[in-house]
Parts: sequence; C-alpha cells; structure tokens
Amino acid sequence: MPKAMNLPPNVEVRRSNKRRRTVSAAREGNKTVLNVPLRMSIAEIEQLARDLITRMNDRDPRAYFSDDELFKRAQELSATYLFSQADPKSVAWSSRLTSTWGICTPLEGTIKITSRLQGMPQYVLDYVLLHELVHLVVNDHGKDFDAFMKTFEKKERAEGYLDALDELPSSVWSSGSLGAIPAESNADISRGA
Repeated sequence: MPKAMNLPPNVEVRRSNKRRRTVSAAREGNKTVLNVPLRMSIAEIEQLARDLITRMNDRDPRAYFSDDELFKRAQELSATYLFSQADPKSVAWSSRLTSTWGICTPLEGTIKITSRLQGMPQYVLDYVLLHELVHLVVNDHGKDFDAFMKTFEKKERAEGYLDALDELPSSVWSSGSLGAIPAESNADISRGA
C-alpha cells in the first residue's frame, strides 16, 4: 500500500504524465491544487507543497482556520484593536449561518462565523471577527461601535468585498466555488524542478 502524503486537507495533488519537470500550484475554491509530474516522489511533493503554499499565502493570504485557530485569531484581534476588552468564551465556524457573516451572543460570550468565509482573504475574516468582538463590548451599532471599527485599517476594503459577495446568487454559495473569487488575483505559482 502506498504511503499517504502528509499534506493539509485542503490540498489536492494532481499527477500528470505530460509534466516532466515543472510543478504548479493554484487556488480552486477552498483548496490548493498542486500539478506535479507523475513520477515525482511523495517526499518531493511534500517539500514542494510546503514551499509553494507558503509562497501563495505570502502573495494572497486566505483564512483556513480550525475552530481553535479561529478562537486564537479572535483573541489576537481583541488585543490589537480592543485593548483585550472583548473576551470571548468560544469562537467557532458554523455551517448553519446562511444569511449573516457572523453572530455574537454577548451574555454567553460566544461568536459563530459562517463557514462560507473559509478560504476568504484574511482581512475579510478579520473584519467579521472584529465586528462580532466589538459586540462583546458594545451592544449596538452606534458611535462607540463605529469608533472601534474605524481602527481596522482595511475596514472599507472588507466591507466592499462583503458587499460584492452579498450580490452573488445563492447558487454560487451552494456550489462550493465561492473561494474561487479572487482576492487580488487567483495566484498561480509555478516552479521548475
């Protein structure tokens, strides 16, 4: 039985006997696709995958977090923008949120973020997380809320991105191709062997 590759779950490897020496990586939806020569060893693929994914993330960071990582990111945002005033008890992805980006329950200290944002640009997820974190400190969308949100450097950019997503037909959401929407560009990085 062949050895399984040690790659993140959102990475797909496509082997091709037409490729001789080059490999490429591109984002397709919520996954990263590696195109490699048929005869490339598993060890070589794993090493190249780490390198190419790192380079892609540097060019076009996307938000692929576990619930624990999402919680940690929320704590970082609270420290950076809210002087650690927001102290969530839990932060988790939710596939049940279909008409909103996130929801906060201040009495319980819980935040749920729609799983539709997985694979979106980092600043978009950060904006939604910060929005929900502010609700742990401020109950409404008044002046105090706006004052906190204005400290987020990419506020207008994130709002524009989310507004554009709101305009998409629901069929795009249900097809799972949402992550294919380019952040700046759908980075395609190639590397010769």
